[in-house]
Amino acid sequence: MPKKKKSRGHPARHAEALSQMSPLRAGGRVLGDLQIPFRRFLEAEFDQDAQEAGQEQDAPMPVEDVEARLMESLGWFALSFGFDLVPATATRFAAADLAELFTEVVPAVAQDNGLDPQELVDETRLAWTSYLMFLGESEQWAGEPEELADCLDVASGGVGGSASGQAGVLDALAAVEARVPLADRLADLEGLPVVAAFWRAFDALAAGVDLQGREPADSPAVDVLREEFSAVPEVDPVAVLLDLAGDGVLTFEGGRTAVVDAQDPERRYQVATFALATVVTGVLATTTSPAAVVGALTVVTSSVLQPMTSAELRASLEASGDAEEFEATRERLARLVELGVLSPVEPWTARPGLAGAVLDVVDGFFRPTDEDEDEDGAAGPVQG
Repeated sequence: MPKKKKSRGHPARHAEALSQMSPLRAGGRVLGDLQIPFRRFLEAEFDQDAQEAGQEQDAPMPVEDVEARLMESLGWFALSFGFDLVPATATRFAAADLAELFTEVVPAVAQDNGLDPQELVDETRLAWTSYLMFLGESEQWAGEPEELADCLDVASGGVGGSASGQAGVLDALAAVEARVPLADRLADLEGLPVVAAFWRAFDALAAGVDLQGREPADSPAVDVLREEFSAVPEVDPVAVLLDLAGDGVLTFEGGRTAVVDAQDPERRYQVATFALATVVTGVLATTTSPAAVVGALTVVTSSVLQPMTSAELRASLEASGDAEEFEATRERLARLVELGVLSPVEPWTARPGLAGAVLDVVDGFFRPTDEDEDEDGAAGPVQG
C-alpha cells in the first residue's frame, strides 16, 4: 500500500486513528475493484473444500462474513498505519505491520467494542490468509514472492522470516534481534509497563541516590527499585541492584549512586533487555515444576520465532509425558500476558524487539554452570 506516513504505532494511537473514519469504508476503498474477484475466489475455495470432503459442510465463516471482515480489517490497517486510501492498492504488505495488526490493533478494536479478542483475531487471520492466497494465485501480489510467504506465515500464526532455518534456538533468537533496528528494539521494550517502571528507578539511580552510609543492598537505592517493582513480586530488588553493580553499570561514588553511560541508546537497550529478562525469569521461576518451566519457556521462545497455541502447548507437554503440568504452565503464561510480555490472544506472540531479552532468559536457564564463570569472571546480566 502506498505512502505510509507514520511509524509503527501503539494501541492508543491506533484507537485515535480508527475513530476518524469508518474502517469498513476505508477498507472497501483500498480493496477497490479487487472485491468481486476476491469474492469469487472465496466461493470457489469453499465449494472445493466441501467437494473434497465428499459432503456438504459448513465453512469456518460464510463467504460474505469473510469478505466483510477483510474489508473492515483493511480499514483498521490503513487507518492505524496512515496509508493513503488509494483504490485497489491493497496488494502489498509488510509482515511486521501485519504482526502488529493481529497482536495490537485487532485486540484493541475488540476491547473498544466489547468483543472477544481471540475470536476477532481468529476471524481476521482467516480473512487475511484467504486474501493473501487470492493475491498470490491471481498474480495480483505486488511484492516479492518471499514477502508474500512471510505475510502468509504471519496471518496463519507465524512470524515470517528465516529464523526457523537457524542452527539452534540461541542463533535464531540472535538473528531476530539483529534484524530489528536498535530504535525499534528500544521502542518495543519501553512499551512494556514493567520496563517503564524499571526506567523510573534506573533514572533515579542515575540522578544519584544517597546511600545514607549504608551498604548498597540495605540502602535507599534498593527502596527505589522496590517501590517501582511493587506490582512485580517475582523480582528481587536487591538482586537487581547487585547485578547492575556487578556488571559495572551502576557505581557508588561519594556515597551516592551513579550510572555509566545512562543516556547512551545501546546501553539503555542492554539495560532494558536485562530488566525484562529478569522479570520473565522471575515469573517462570515461581513454579516448582521443572516441566512447567520448560513448557512456559518454550512458549516464550516461540513467541518471537514460531508462535504456539494452547493446543500446541498441550501436545508438546503430552509428548514429553508432562500433560498434567498444562495448567501450571498456563498460569505462568497468563502472568506474562498480564505483564504485557505475551499477546493476550493466541498464538502467543511478543514484539520483535523482545528477542534479546528472550535470548537472555533461555541462555540463563540452560547455560552450563561452568560457563557462568567465563573469561571475565562472573557473567553479568548486561553486556556492555
